[in-house]
Amino acid sequence: MQSDNHYDVIIIGAGPNGLTAGAYLAKGGAKVLILERNHETGGGLVTEDFSGFRFNLHATYMMMMDVMPAYKDLQLGANGVGYMQPDVPVSLLTRDGRALCLYRDIERSAQSIERFSAKDAVRYRQVMGEWKAMVDEVLIPATYTLPVAPLDQVEMFSQVPIAARLLELSELTPIEIIEECGFESEVLKTLLLELGCMWGIEPEVTGLGFFLPLIANRMIHMALVKGGSHMLSSAMNRVAVGHGAEILDTSEVARIIISNDRATGVELTDGRTYSARAIVSSADPVSTFLNLIGEDVCRQVYPDVIESTKEWEWDHFSFFGLHMGLSESPRYTAAEFDPDVDRAMLRFMGTETVAEFLAHVEKVKAGGTSLVGHSSTLSDLDPLQAPGDIFPGMASARWESHAPYKPADGDWEQQADTFADKIWAKWKEYAPNLTQAKIHQRYVYPPTYIEQKLVNMVNGSIKHGAYVSTQMGFLRPNVDCSGYKTPIDGLYMCGASTYPGGMILLANGYNAAGVIAEDLDIDRWWSEPDYVTEARAKGLVP
Repeated sequence: MQSDNHYDVIIIGAGPNGLTAGAYLAKGGAKVLILERNHETGGGLVTEDFSGFRFNLHATYMMMMDVMPAYKDLQLGANGVGYMQPDVPVSLLTRDGRALCLYRDIERSAQSIERFSAKDAVRYRQVMGEWKAMVDEVLIPATYTLPVAPLDQVEMFSQVPIAARLLELSELTPIEIIEECGFESEVLKTLLLELGCMWGIEPEVTGLGFFLPLIANRMIHMALVKGGSHMLSSAMNRVAVGHGAEILDTSEVARIIISNDRATGVELTDGRTYSARAIVSSADPVSTFLNLIGEDVCRQVYPDVIESTKEWEWDHFSFFGLHMGLSESPRYTAAEFDPDVDRAMLRFMGTETVAEFLAHVEKVKAGGTSLVGHSSTLSDLDPLQAPGDIFPGMASARWESHAPYKPADGDWEQQADTFADKIWAKWKEYAPNLTQAKIHQRYVYPPTYIEQKLVNMVNGSIKHGAYVSTQMGFLRPNVDCSGYKTPIDGLYMCGASTYPGGMILLANGYNAAGVIAEDLDIDRWWSEPDYVTEARAKGLVP
């Protein structure tokens, strides 16, 4: 007879992917334990409430909300997750008071672009049509299936024209792709480059060109979770627990127990131990292999992982957030040029040429701070994110900039507030009504706070590791573990450091759940999405 401390599956980390895997497996009848070191679950799905102003400190813009299988499979809508997709997802504001807006509707985007270049409006329709086909037919299905070895993927993709075209783009840098498009408007080129590189993709890095069409397309279809991002993780928590999973917060894992070359359990920092048929880590590879297992043990059971893990690259720069609870919403001068600016979810400010954006990235990589960034007034889109029912007109607004983890001229404890003041001054240049606005709440969130809040985001790496060609696809986190199963019997991975990467995709946990269910003979009660079935029929996914 097994003890109460024995489970089918133990999951380390109750972030988005840990919760996803746990919910799927628990619904399949597995006895699941999810362990979380923090006092709450959700990982990057963080929403803090400051007297009614809700600040989403990490994940805010959900790229895959409308296509992720978990939304339907786990009935997240029925469990309290509502979302909206803005009509005006993104805009770029210029210093002379103009603005270019991109819409979910390609035709409306083209009309905005036409005010800058009639030629670019025609070309944009063509480019976005091609990128949409790449994303819908290839990249979304690939996100929710297992990774494919590079040579096999080349062979698969070369048989289908739209996938073959994606292969060509993948070998280019984002800046090369933008130039290849043939746009003449610097404003349009800069907006697309900012959009494609906003999550840390470097504009002059090769081998990741597929990210530009992916992010440009999906950010134009992005969603905002009503009530705050944490509503999504709360719903997944409820689903997992509702199907029998146990979730223990404030429970930090000290080590993964390896017995007879197999992962058999975990020990917590307080001495408690639990055993399971499968141990699933949603932590990064350094934490998983070098810290929780240990180099000495790895040398005995999986020696090849030591060198690759020590070479793991964290993001080369991070993010600085300024969250404001205001007496009124920002109103932008550029709205006189295009009123839809005030309805946009994202407003990029500070650069309006490709050269300016490239200089901004190089400055940040060198340790400098830059006032280039984007703003959102989330309460304009979702009134639940500000106390407007009590004090009408109140607004919850955020600014985010790329920033170095370690500034070259000091540390963030010394200069975070000063840099926030500079951002606020820059913000008011574009939205002068803020000069009169009353500040009810202000929360400054430098890169060092990211790591303090979520320890797997080392150096402020929101994706648990840099997006470079040697750490993506079949190589994330390494060749042996990219399929979620590791060479250590009984040990699996499912976090942002696994394929397909970070951000709130719920793909890593979803894909890992399928692998674990098959290995442990757990009921795989869910069926694959239609778009995966269609892609498989074309030979685009395994």
